Amino acid sequence: MNLSGRLIDAFLALEETRRFAVAAERCHVSASAFSQMISRLEEQVGARLFDRDTRNVALTPEGEVFSQGAHRIAAEMDASLHELRDRAQRNVGRVSIAGPPSLAASWLPQQMASFRSDYPGIAMRLHDVVSDRCLEMVARGEVDFGLNAQRGNVLEFEAQLLFNERLYLICQAGDQLAQNKSVRMKDLRHHEFIHSVRSGSVWQQMLPVVSAAGIRDSGLEVTQFATMSGLIANGFGISVVPQFAVELCRRPGIAVVPVRDTKARRPIYMIKRKHRSLSVAAAEMWKRLTEAGRQLTTNLK
Repeated sequence: MNLSGRLIDAFLALEETRRFAVAAERCHVSASAFSQMISRLEEQVGARLFDRDTRNVALTPEGEVFSQGAHRIAAEMDASLHELRDRAQRNVGRVSIAGPPSLAASWLPQQMASFRSDYPGIAMRLHDVVSDRCLEMVARGEVDFGLNAQRGNVLEFEAQLLFNERLYLICQAGDQLAQNKSVRMKDLRHHEFIHSVRSGSVWQQMLPVVSAAGIRDSGLEVTQFATMSGLIANGFGISVVPQFAVELCRRPGIAVVPVRDTKARRPIYMIKRKHRSLSVAAAEMWKRLTEAGRQLTTNLK
């Protein structure tokens, strides 16, 4: 059975007014057309819903049963339409984002705070995850979109460049490298390099660069930037981190030096599932981050 919303509306109008002419006017149809609608409804449900004569209209016992369902459907539809209007006006909604820990520590929360100020009714979630996990969460629909240094499979994801992060050397304050205003990757030759976790974008980007520059592998691999800086401060090696990870590495005994190689950049993309629309709230956040990324790119030049 496939009852149209118009037939349910007609039933509710006649139940309330108890007059065909008034109910027809409410439904914006002629009296004869309205009468046909009620007859069609009764034919579809297989039962008489109204007792009527020239003066009176009343629900039959079957009509009273149908009334309960009709009111429930109307209430649910009204609630759904109300929520859709609120979502369209950004009064309610939800946005869930996955991003690298370095961005989740400062830049992303700043953008989220600005967004929340304008749209306090929209709930937000932030997942600080490494590159591979970010792609996995986007692919599974666990988040609306992600920020990632890897574009992912072009058949599965849509990617938009947000900005390029500069890279910085992290070394002991007493290291000769710390005396430079900037360094090149080849200047790091023969130093022992501490890697970040293999499933993260920093490791994936730096491994070929480190190998090509003749930098020695320390054999150390860490998950947290704070752990990395602790090892470096105690003489276990050096590392290179993206711009927004620098603040996570600062501590006494640590020096931060810009890497000036033209290719010493980490791209950050916004990625989402291909051919899947974002919710109104998520689309607005995507737009906000795009604008913030454009401004950041201007400031980095």
